[in-house]
Order: sequence, then C-alpha cells, then structure tokens
Amino acid sequence: MGAPSFKDCVKADIFGVFLNTEEFSAIHTVNGKKMTVQVDENELLERDKAKMGTHQDGLYKARRLIYVARSEFGQRPAIGATLNLDGKLFKIRDCTEEAGIFAIELEAART
Repeated sequence: MGAPSFKDCVKADIFGVFLNTEEFSAIHTVNGKKMTVQVDENELLERDKAKMGTHQDGLYKARRLIYVARSEFGQRPAIGATLNLDGKLFKIRDCTEEAGIFAIELEAART
C-alpha cells in the first residue's frame, strides 16, 4: 500500500492533535451525548473585535465557541436550533465546518 493521503492524515489528526483530551479538549455532554469538545474563549474575543458596536444595552449574552468532530456530533446543526452543553441551553448562532470539525458559536440571552 502507498503512503496515506493528506485527507487521511487530517482525519487522523482530529483526535490525535486538535481534539486531544490531554491538551486543550475535554469530554463534555452535548445534547445528552458525551463527546470530545474544545471550548475556545479567545476566538470569540477576536470575532467581537470585528463586530465592534453591536452590543445591546441591558442584555447579557453568555457565549461559547466550541469545536467538535463531525464524526461524534453527527449532521451539521441548524442555525437557530437549541444545543444543550453540559446542562445549559444555548442557541446556535453560527456553524462552520473545516476538515471534519464543526466550529459552533453558541449564545444564551440572559437579562
């Protein structure tokens, strides 16, 4: 057999590198199912910088950006759908996919 393809290498790296629980990721419960998740607080700060001036007074928004493997999560979630992360409900604000990993931006409005 020949050398593995680039796609095969990327697929192998999802859990071995990017979603490695010994580094930055941890096991969380998503919609009742345990899976490997990376919660990224820094990327939200960068996204907020790009959206300066969109804050609404009197409204606090609990937000999370999570990365999860498509192979564990399943089908791409719909924007506006509800997602339960560790017992807390969030609205899916955005979802993108790259190399088999979903980046899901979550928001829960609280007054």
